[in-house]
Amino acid sequence: MTRTRHFLLILLATAGLTATAAAEGSGQPPRRGPYPDAAQRSVRETRYAFSMYGGFRVLDATSELFAANEFDFGITDDDFRAGGYGFEFDVAVLPRVDLSIGFDSGDSETFGSYLDFVYDDGGEIEHSARLAMTELSLGVRLRLLGSSAPVRPYLIGGITGAYYRYTEIGEFVDFETADIYYDEFEERSFLPGFFVGAGGDVAVVRLPDGGRVELFGEFRYARSEGEHTEGFDGFGDLRLDRSGGLFGFRVRW
Repeated sequence: MTRTRHFLLILLATAGLTATAAAEGSGQPPRRGPYPDAAQRSVRETRYAFSMYGGFRVLDATSELFAANEFDFGITDDDFRAGGYGFEFDVAVLPRVDLSIGFDSGDSETFGSYLDFVYDDGGEIEHSARLAMTELSLGVRLRLLGSSAPVRPYLIGGITGAYYRYTEIGEFVDFETADIYYDEFEERSFLPGFFVGAGGDVAVVRLPDGGRVELFGEFRYARSEGEHTEGFDGFGDLRLDRSGGLFGFRVRW
């Protein structure tokens, strides 16, 4: 009986130790098997992005030439509002910081006539004024939320260089002889400056390996400064402030 009791005690102790070991090991993966989340790949932060957009521009010009246009012809800065288009290429330099290279172009044309002078028969003395600008920009985009957010706001700012071309074509008055003549005046210059903006994007298509197609909207302000040149070099300094909205799509990969 003593041996039997001793044997039963050994069996009970062995069973208890086995159950304890099984309970402790039940939450662990097999030594050579994959962990439960090994097949769930984390969302990869995208490194590159390409954007295409359209938008509008409101102009605020500080210049003796543009002031004279308003005084003599009734042409104001609002007459040079314009649509435009652009492209941007982004490269991630930090998890939420992108280096952005952009190209933007737009032009507008308006017509004016002398407010104080007319032909002898009362007809107006008219000419057109056209302003075209093509800009290259280098900026930094700071994305405020990570890639998992459904809507991601961002800030952007940097430097810009505007290739500026202004043209007047039509009828003009020679104030020394009072003659009316037809002519064309044009100036071209490169105006350095800066820009700042804020916007947000929302993913509409998820691509493999963490990529996405986004729709975005952005408000942007830019300022460029220089001097009048060529046919308008007597009008001194020139400053162009632009503000407007951009709307487009962006592909990240």
